[in-house]
Amino acid sequence: MKRISLIVLSILMSVGAFAQNDGPQRREFNPEEYWNTLEEFVSREAGLTDAETAGLIPLIKEMRGEQRKNGRKAMEIIRSVNDGTTDAEYGTKVKQLLEIDVQNKQIEETYFKKFHDVLSWEKVFKVRHALYNFDREALNKFRPPRRGPNDRNRH
Repeated sequence: MKRISLIVLSILMSVGAFAQNDGPQRREFNPEEYWNTLEEFVSREAGLTDAETAGLIPLIKEMRGEQRKNGRKAMEIIRSVNDGTTDAEYGTKVKQLLEIDVQNKQIEETYFKKFHDVLSWEKVFKVRHALYNFDREALNKFRPPRRGPNDRNRH
């Protein structure tokens, strides 16, 4: 479950980093398209019925909304760093970021229990795996293309 929150946080940080890139323009984010794609992906990967999907998607939206708020808090902490930040302040910021990760795990735990009100534990497990895969694929869309056939470093 830690992976999901780390992936979500990574996606949020990647969006900010790539927004400043002067490279090729990417198309604008479309929330409706995002949710439609997520719904279709999770439904297919977890083998959900239409009724199960209809009961689950609002819960996923609520969960992701709460996690998004935490992602914003994390970005505020990260952006607050400047050249004058002391080592002690960095330590405080690291602790704050770790606490946000813990909060995201608590949110997931709460919502996975709510998912079980709609689904069997087997399907909750499959939904969790599908959400992880969806986030991983979404993150891969932001990865810059390789520069050459022998280029394995992506820094």
